[in-house]
Amino acid sequence: MAAILFRQWLPALFLLLAGCSGLQTQPPQPSSAPEVYRQHLAELEPIKHFDIRGRIGVQTNPRGFSGGLHWQHAPASDAILLYSPLGGQVAQIDTAPAHVVLTTSDGKRYEAADAAALTQKTLGWSLPMHGLPDWVLGRPSGSTSGTAHWDAQGRLLTLQQDGWDIEYAQYVAVDGQQLPSRVTLKSPKVNLKLVIEQWSLSESGQQSEDILTPDQMPEL
Repeated sequence: MAAILFRQWLPALFLLLAGCSGLQTQPPQPSSAPEVYRQHLAELEPIKHFDIRGRIGVQTNPRGFSGGLHWQHAPASDAILLYSPLGGQVAQIDTAPAHVVLTTSDGKRYEAADAAALTQKTLGWSLPMHGLPDWVLGRPSGSTSGTAHWDAQGRLLTLQQDGWDIEYAQYVAVDGQQLPSRVTLKSPKVNLKLVIEQWSLSESGQQSEDILTPDQMPEL
């Protein structure tokens, strides 16, 4: 009798377990995201300009890079300076809509329509500028949908978007905002690690000529 009842209930049991499993693994959708996450994104929305200094580490095959970073972002342009570990300028990347210029330390100038393709060709690794200005702020890029997970304060912990797995290991308070200070981006071909030592939410378009010295650079 017990065996008969077990066989009768077995299909329902499998359906119940499958339903529970789906609830546990289904990634949250933006419409069902908690209020704390939506509130955090709303607080980040007014940020249109920023200036960051820190370090960047790149792991790829066969080339990599490790050094200093100074990045000035505005809605329609970016200016990124890359430095060697000793503080010498390695390259400058200037972006505008549909136009990117990369200038090396020896004065060679390269131009393209896409930053990712240009950095891949000249530096040997790809810098995903289509989404990076949003990702570095700790928010999804508006270009495509992504899968996000967040902490109790609504800050991103992980984000999957445009073929990149992005992890946020640490945040810091900046002008009342919670902004990332350690970000890791992984794709099938390259791993990027950003350690941000200094944030400035400035609207100034003036590019500083300051060079990061070794004692100013945080550890990767």
